[in-house]
Amino acid sequence: MKDSERKPLILVVEDEQVVAIDISRTLRGLGYDVCQPVASGEKALQMLKSVEPDLILLDIRLEGELDGIETAKVIRRDYQIPYIYLSTFSDEQTLGRAKKTEPYGYITKSSHRNDLHSMIEMALYRSKMERRIRENEEILSVTLKSISDAVIGTSLDGSIISWNSGAETIFGYKAEAVRGMNISILTPPFYPNEMPEILDSIWDGSEVDHYETIRQKRDGTIINVSVKVSPIRNHQNRISGASIIARDITTRKHLEREILEISEKERKRIGQDLHDSLGQKLTGISLQIKALENRLRQSLPNEAENAASIATLVNEAIMQTRNLAKNLLTVTLQTQGLSVALQELASYCEELYGIPIDCKTALKEEITDSALASQLYHIAQEAVTNAIRHANADFIEIMVHDDDSEIILEVKDNGNGAVLGRQGGIGLKIMEFRSSMIAGRLSIYGEPGKGSSITCRVPKIGSVGGT
Repeated sequence: MKDSERKPLILVVEDEQVVAIDISRTLRGLGYDVCQPVASGEKALQMLKSVEPDLILLDIRLEGELDGIETAKVIRRDYQIPYIYLSTFSDEQTLGRAKKTEPYGYITKSSHRNDLHSMIEMALYRSKMERRIRENEEILSVTLKSISDAVIGTSLDGSIISWNSGAETIFGYKAEAVRGMNISILTPPFYPNEMPEILDSIWDGSEVDHYETIRQKRDGTIINVSVKVSPIRNHQNRISGASIIARDITTRKHLEREILEISEKERKRIGQDLHDSLGQKLTGISLQIKALENRLRQSLPNEAENAASIATLVNEAIMQTRNLAKNLLTVTLQTQGLSVALQELASYCEELYGIPIDCKTALKEEITDSALASQLYHIAQEAVTNAIRHANADFIEIMVHDDDSEIILEVKDNGNGAVLGRQGGIGLKIMEFRSSMIAGRLSIYGEPGKGSSITCRVPKIGSVGGT
């Protein structure tokens, strides 16, 4: 028989036999199945070992070692069966004890059958809904435990409410240790705390999707994470908190860094080949053409002019090859550091494009991480190129400085602000990718007719990849 077709089964626990029989008769008349009534709390608990009623009508004043209230405590703890208290009357002290057991109702033995029926139906419905909620919570709990990502619930002030096993594995904190603490415990002390700003955006109903940042584990290890933050709404559809899903992407970042290092080596190899092989061959061709031009001038002056034109084209190719090799090799960056390399980049672009470029460097100490310096250099290089090609700027400023916690690279221009309109462009995507490789935060600002700025902030954590 389906559960929906079965009559609800009710157990009556009443030490007055006449009252128990009368209530049982009334219940059957209302369409319920009724267990054999029992007269004490001890007998009720014994029966529950073999019978599972849907509801218990429990006399609040039972004779014996266990009165109704003490019996209810055991039922609530061990069986989770709903119960309604029965009584002729109760004093304030007894009523206070009864409330603490959270009964599903309270009714006098002399109540009209319609009142009894209404109370039972309300209790059964509430029990059914609570059972569904428990089942859903169990499904959710099992699901959350099976997810390897960290799933964290917070209030709008950032206090941690829930913390799954994935969060325990990733961050090293047990759930009971972090509940009530602020989510900022995961932000490294040297790194700007973005969570207040993120939670402010949640107030507006916005989501933060696949935001890459760094976090600190319980043992102090720095890891890279991809974070998604969504608003939690209550039954009134009001935003009451935030759901945070964090995935550890440290291994991926290390692999990406290795790819970048291989790419840098390949850049240098290609640059070296352009300079030493192709460049030298073109220089040799240029010398031979010049010699041919000199010989032709005496006998075939017209052909000599053609040879001179070819020599001019070859010399242009030599200059382009040298420029390509220079951009690929970045010898100054490797030998003299980022500050000097940026100064040289500014001078080179100023001469090449005829645009004033000011470079200000104020690093307290030179960057020793070659991968970090290389990525910052190429971000600056791409930002300058963007400003010239797309923003029509006639003045560019490159600035790099640091404080105790981060390195800041900024490229400003006085162009048309078009850099914002090209956020889908390959140049900006490359800059965003390079920034993510060094755990940086790239911000872009521009206003039509008022120029634009590209800023990359990198925490001082020693290396790319968040270690």
